[in-house]
Amino acid sequence: MTGFLASIKNIDEAKKICLSTADIIDFKKVNDGALGFVGSNIVRQGRKVLQDRIISVTMGNEHNPNNNKTINNINYVIKNQIDYLKIGLFDVRMIDEHKKLIKKINFYETKPICVVFADHEFDLSLIQKIIDIGYKGVMIDTYNKNGKSSLDLLNRNDIKKFTDIVKKNNLICGFSGSLKLHHIAELKNLDIDFLGFRGQLCIDSKDRDSINMDQVNRVSHEIKS
Repeated sequence: MTGFLASIKNIDEAKKICLSTADIIDFKKVNDGALGFVGSNIVRQGRKVLQDRIISVTMGNEHNPNNNKTINNINYVIKNQIDYLKIGLFDVRMIDEHKKLIKKINFYETKPICVVFADHEFDLSLIQKIIDIGYKGVMIDTYNKNGKSSLDLLNRNDIKKFTDIVKKNNLICGFSGSLKLHHIAELKNLDIDFLGFRGQLCIDSKDRDSINMDQVNRVSHEIKS
């Protein structure tokens, strides 16, 4: 069954979203690139507010995540018992640095997910390499938040191949990137573990500023129906 990942930016949104049926609540600094990190305080408070809910956190926009700042943030996220953390593959030349990073971190129960971008260096041949270095799942997103969805940018055969590779390895498969309500039915047929949303959860999907619970509930209903 396909799950619903809802991206939020702060504790006020966490208090709203906790009343929803979202399967994964994803903390992201939405006005800071593709995977902005919300900061340690929000991570800590978010874990308290959301208690037993499944949480993910985006870890920033560093092209080389194998640096002290990102490592410290990752360790803090793990310490707060966050379920998933998302690290972007912004530069395919840095895949060896990703491998070094994954090897040096004790993730305990937290699962590292690699995010690849439909509109930035997307390469199906890299998916198995990403899996082999130790990531516990792979997710497609969009690098540029300009309204173009991942479905506009990738053909259906490539999406199916991506899903097949990840699922063949018994890992987590996610898909996001300016998705709309009318995309959900098609994507549910592709055996994707979760679909991620931000813009569609807001009153104005273009500015992505603040979630609206009616929109959240519409997305949730469409995924779970």
